[in-house]
Amino acid sequence: MFKLFRKKKKIGCPVCHEKNTVGFGTDYLESKFDSRIELEEKIGNIQTYKCSVCKSDFYKEGEMFQKFASGQIKTLKEFNSLNLELSDNLKAELNSIGLTDDWNMNKIAPAKVQLKNGETYDFATIRISKNPPIGYYFDHFKKVIFIDKVESIEKSEFGLSKEIREKAKNAEERRMGFYPTVLETNNGKKVVINGQSLFFRNGEIKGVDLKLENESWNHQAKYIYEDKIDEQVIIISKE
Repeated sequence: MFKLFRKKKKIGCPVCHEKNTVGFGTDYLESKFDSRIELEEKIGNIQTYKCSVCKSDFYKEGEMFQKFASGQIKTLKEFNSLNLELSDNLKAELNSIGLTDDWNMNKIAPAKVQLKNGETYDFATIRISKNPPIGYYFDHFKKVIFIDKVESIEKSEFGLSKEIREKAKNAEERRMGFYPTVLETNNGKKVVINGQSLFFRNGEIKGVDLKLENESWNHQAKYIYEDKIDEQVIIISKE
């Protein structure tokens, strides 16, 4: 005679037991875990949660729990307590650069910024949104900076034109995770960017040197591809 055993649920949450977990569904949590996720404080419109076992902090997007990256609870509180509206001068400069929409309908633009403390950044993504800067996307940036720290905004020589950015936003996937847009330098060199890029740098080639090329990406052709840019920062403003 066979005796059926129900597998014992793990105590805690997926982050307690599974490496590199940053998000999970409520159905997965309920079916596999004896959850120790509890309500914490509400910050603005964001309800926060904490696992009493691993002490990880979470917020929810629909039926998905998302883990806060390090320091983002503090960032969320600051975002909700500050005005963060663009001044008329900064708004005028951004309009001359040209804003585009990202995948989440936030307004973004590439820029060079000088902060009020004198620091300058050539690779600054300006983001205008009602949504707070939380989630692991923001860990890709060297710094998250609020607009009230910014003294001036100007065009970055590495920034791509609005025309290029609009085209790249609608690029078709040609390989897994690869959405190429073909560009050309002033002296005829062919360049490819992947997805909704804002900046370009490869050797002496900069974003300002590039224009759209009326051709599709060809896997047999030779192109110049963008270098990884580690020194990017993101500037946060509210709508």
